[in-house]
Amino acid sequence: MKKQRILVTGGAGFIGSNTVKLLCDLGMDVVVFDNLSFGYKDLVDKRAKFIEGDLLDKKAINEALIGVDKVFHFAAISIIKQSIDDPVFCFKTNIEGIVNLLEAMRVNGVQYIVNSSSASVYGNPEVVPVTEDSGKAPIQPYGASKLAVEAILSSYYHTYGINSTSLRYFNAYGPNDEQQPVTRAVPTWIKAILKHQPIPLYWKGNQLRDYVFVEDIAKAHIDVMDMKGFNYFNIGSGNGILIKELLEKIFEKVGYRTEIIDKGERQGDPKILVADISKIEKIVGWKPSFDLDEGLDRTIEYYRQAKVLK
Repeated sequence: MKKQRILVTGGAGFIGSNTVKLLCDLGMDVVVFDNLSFGYKDLVDKRAKFIEGDLLDKKAINEALIGVDKVFHFAAISIIKQSIDDPVFCFKTNIEGIVNLLEAMRVNGVQYIVNSSSASVYGNPEVVPVTEDSGKAPIQPYGASKLAVEAILSSYYHTYGINSTSLRYFNAYGPNDEQQPVTRAVPTWIKAILKHQPIPLYWKGNQLRDYVFVEDIAKAHIDVMDMKGFNYFNIGSGNGILIKELLEKIFEKVGYRTEIIDKGERQGDPKILVADISKIEKIVGWKPSFDLDEGLDRTIEYYRQAKVLK
């Protein structure tokens, strides 16, 4: 039986590289397509084929899709502050990129895509936990671009029959999170604590967040990869934790504290964001395997073992 060939855009990044590893473990024929603007070739599993390319290059993506059965799409601008500072670049990259990818899929007869979406499509939700059918009112360009991508995927399913499933991640954390500049709380804090540096804290840590371990996110992609139709699911733990309580938990696990710097408010941050994950559990049986304590232990160990603490 022929192995499925999976093209993973953005497969040299944080969630993409973890998903590539899982696909390789499952015996898939994996091709990674990444321009390395935010990813690292060293994070790509050696069992995967690597192509350095950009989704804004139509010829390159068309060539990469030859012989591909399914697409996992991670390539996008994902730094909220960057989207606020340069919304034109964010929209061009995220929206033009998905259109080029879908057009290449249409030409090459590729009928399945799993899309990396975000809880940022909800903005500041009125009801928590957030269900998939909660109101959508993004509060920064990044969230708006992710919601636009989902609308484009809907149009390509209904017009051209390209099946898509969008996974709306809540707060992802775990190994391989080498995003530069570092903006996510967990890697920012762990790296700073291990180097005995001060901790930046926004909103006095009073935001309520839902943290989900990256290996659980990768598994969700596998669980939905054969779904037909136009689908969307929340991917979280289903549990909220105050950011300041998360920081205390990390201090406790590392074994010492460092100074906390009050950074005040930060534009683009919702106050409360916790997922209702009952829909994906009911339909495909996915639910998180890692609780926050185990996930943090593995993440801290990853950064302890890192060759260079960036």
